[in-house]
Order: sequence, then structure tokens, then C-alpha cells
Amino acid sequence: MCISSQPDIQVPPTQKVDDAVGVPERKWFVAMVGRNTEKASRERLQTLGYESYVATQNEIRVWRTGQKKQIEHVLISNLIFIHVTERERREVVKLSFIKYFLTDKASHANDLGRHPLAVIPDSQMNMLRFMLYNADSPVTFTAAPLHLGDRIRVVRGQLTGLEGQVVREGNSTSLAVTLDLLGTAKVTISPEDIEKIA
Repeated sequence: MCISSQPDIQVPPTQKVDDAVGVPERKWFVAMVGRNTEKASRERLQTLGYESYVATQNEIRVWRTGQKKQIEHVLISNLIFIHVTERERREVVKLSFIKYFLTDKASHANDLGRHPLAVIPDSQMNMLRFMLYNADSPVTFTAAPLHLGDRIRVVRGQLTGLEGQVVREGNSTSLAVTLDLLGTAKVTISPEDIEKIA
């Protein structure tokens, strides 16, 4: 963890440092990369001069031989956080190993039906990094909580595009599709393969 030796700069509450004329604001964007390429993508971005972060935690793995080894375990598959200006982001998205940047589906869409890009506030990134660096036990990530009756859509796998309702919570999520005349069909599906419909 890097700790700056520079003194704290007091900024009036109505002004941000990034508001200075001619100083582009850097934001934490979220990019999708290939599975198991998160750390390699981070290294490539840093080599190109872009600040990037992968949510990882060091853990001890015990091999069959009994040998112990500390590894850097990726906690959020396929995701990398990139701290860039909008102009830099438009260059980064052209890189072959960057698939796309995530959008914020909870925000209002524009006239063309497009949602704004997802941006993680600096304060949340700082808390995440602090927690991962200092936690004594493994950190786990869960998707936004789903509740009985929530409308959901399948976004991955052979059922992509299917919409229905959550009918049970727990380790597995059941998706229910109601056929008014025949009853309800249910299927168990991974929470990673679905999104909540607003």
C-alpha cells in the first residue's frame, strides 16, 4: 500500500482539485477482460502508463505434496478497475485485451437508450483497497441482493434473454417463468448469469 509523504491539501467543500481549468478529471472505470487475464491486463496497462487495479487478496494454498505457497487470488473475475480521464478511456478501450467498459444500468438512459458508464467513487475504491490489503480473513463478493418476486433476466449461457421472477433465495437462485394457462416452470441458475430488471 502506498502512503503519500506529501502534506494534506485542504480544498474548500465547494471546490474539487479536478475542477481546475485544463485539468482533466480521472475516474475509476470498470473494464471487462478475458477470464484469468486480470493480472496480466493490469501489468500491460501499467506498462502503458495507466493506473489500474485488480481486486485480489493474498492467500495460502496447500498443494497435494503438502507444500504451502502464497498466491494472489483474484476476487472478481473478468473485471479490472482503470483510473483514467475520459480521453484516456477512449484510447484504452481500443486495446485488444479490453473487451468493453461496464455501464451503470441503475442510472437513467439517454435519448438513445444508452446508460452512462459505471464509475466507482474514489472513496469506495480506497475502502475496497484498504479492506483487501488489511483483512485477516478471506473477502468474498456477492452480487446485488435478490429478493423473492424480483424480476430478473438471464445474461449468460444457453438461457440468455429469458426473463422471469426469483422464487427462492439461498445458495442457488430459481428463475420462474409463469405460463398463465399451464402453471409455472422453474429452473435453478447461477446468480452470476442473471441481472435484476429495474
